[in-house]
Amino acid sequence: MRMSVKLLLTALAASLLFAAAVSTASATRLSVSNQNIRATWTSLEFVTPGVVTVRCKVTLEGSFHTRTIAKVARALIGAVTKGVVKQETCTNGSGATFNGVERYNGTTAPNTLPWHLTYESFTGTLPAIATVSVLLQRFRFGITVAGLCTGQFGSETDRITAAASLSAEGNINALTPTEGRNSASLIRRDAGLACPAVGLMRSAGSVMLLGNTTPIRITLI
Repeated sequence: MRMSVKLLLTALAASLLFAAAVSTASATRLSVSNQNIRATWTSLEFVTPGVVTVRCKVTLEGSFHTRTIAKVARALIGAVTKGVVKQETCTNGSGATFNGVERYNGTTAPNTLPWHLTYESFTGTLPAIATVSVLLQRFRFGITVAGLCTGQFGSETDRITAAASLSAEGNINALTPTEGRNSASLIRRDAGLACPAVGLMRSAGSVMLLGNTTPIRITLI
């Protein structure tokens, strides 16, 4: 009788472990709590190493195409439909998103929106996820440093990867450009003595549901 109970418990434990393994292995998608998002940096940095760092408050708004994201690298998952630089907050220069409204080099910048968001990767040991990385493409912005550079940045081939760090509950704590994958290329110099061939985007921003302060949650399904 004791042996039968022991065998039964062993079989039950094995079944539970097998079910958990199958569940984890089949979890090929991510779920987002809301599709409409706003990312805000109180001081997003555009860095030219050894020369100057321009800092501005920047807000990006957009949406995921669906609330379910397949874990497939470079799959198109959403778009940035609004980009705003609060130009009066800038230090060491100024910036402008090419959104058809903001002023750049004395004129209204053209509208290059929407910008593409694609899924890149995740880190962590399943079923726990530590970060989810997305990639921003087709962006365009201008940087002005008086007397030095007025230039447009963001080529067709530029890719900026940003990692969303997650809490234990899956809420996005911060969105940060990834070192080594955070560069934007100069595509045209409009004024000034010289512009850097490449600038680096740095600093952490916050991500919330568009229109309020509700956090965005990402979970494995």
